[in-house]
Amino acid sequence: MLRRLLMCVLAAVVSLAGLWAPGTADAASTADTPTCTGGVSVSQFAFSPPMVTPTGHSTLVLELQNCGTQAVQGSTIWYGAYAGQGCPVLDPGPAQPFTIGVGGVVELTNTYGNAGSGCQPPSLRMHVNVTVNGVGTVATPSATLRFVPACTGNGIVVLSFSFDPATVTPNNNSNVALVLQNCTGQPVAGQIAWYPRLTWSGTGTPPGCPYLNPDEFEYAMAPGALSTTGRGYSAPPANCQATGLHVTADVYQNYLPSKVASADADLVITPPAPSPCHVTFTPTYWSGGFTANVAITNTSTSAINGWSLAFGLTGDQKITNAWNATATQNGTTVTATNLSYNASIAPGASQSFGIQGTWTLGNTPPTAYSVNGALCS
Repeated sequence: MLRRLLMCVLAAVVSLAGLWAPGTADAASTADTPTCTGGVSVSQFAFSPPMVTPTGHSTLVLELQNCGTQAVQGSTIWYGAYAGQGCPVLDPGPAQPFTIGVGGVVELTNTYGNAGSGCQPPSLRMHVNVTVNGVGTVATPSATLRFVPACTGNGIVVLSFSFDPATVTPNNNSNVALVLQNCTGQPVAGQIAWYPRLTWSGTGTPPGCPYLNPDEFEYAMAPGALSTTGRGYSAPPANCQATGLHVTADVYQNYLPSKVASADADLVITPPAPSPCHVTFTPTYWSGGFTANVAITNTSTSAINGWSLAFGLTGDQKITNAWNATATQNGTTVTATNLSYNASIAPGASQSFGIQGTWTLGNTPPTAYSVNGALCS
């Protein structure tokens, strides 16, 4: 039938857990809008699969990204509770440490299932405290695993079809999952045809965006069992004017031409917030040494009253002198702060300072900057 991968700028990316195997759960995650705090953002906190039968298990995936200008270390503590009478609370467990390099990503997982005898929970709600050393708690996302009871309908039932997160900015990922339950009373197998299309306020394909090809997946379910099919999508770059991604899933049984179920899912694509600052780094090099003029431009609508610029050196440079700013270096991270006479930067205005340093093996310009903790372009 279809059997084609999405060949477009909106590349289909296999989710972190891969294409999920048949069998389990429904999840909600509060990590929908990644926020950079203390150099760390939570890009995913969700169960995979998001629904399970009462005896099933699901993996809870936490993905952390280093959104700062230096390596970060920290830890996570997981805890939660089963819903339902007589069901247990999962007390905070031991801390799980993590280390993330600049621009890096780390994935942490734990597996959960039914609470045991005497408890028939409809769901499990989990939380995680994400702590960065020297900063404290930077995020507390949560996710829900649903336990699906025996069939109450007939045929193949669509239990869930949704994106997680439901909203992304350009160049960020979202996973979409379709959960089916076999209520036919006999084993079934077939195909799921996915029809994705980018959407906007107008008609047809949004300007600057590609047409998306359909895709196909296969499934197989025992009587009463679940099948979860998942795929990751990457939001298009900023030149694509799409404001959403709509996916229709048609379910076919036993390779017959008539569909037995259908569902729709929508992803909202929002433009990123404009960067409040822009940094220009203009170096002059010679063998073993360099100077650089660094200009900070206020691209926001509010004045900056007092600034601290942080950036990471990419080689073995050592800062030896600075003018029009106070510069300190900790490993590869340089922090420059204003002097009394250049603390204010009006909207659209700039302040400049200079640095001098030495190098031996490598001397390439920094690639990431932040002013008062906010990332700059």
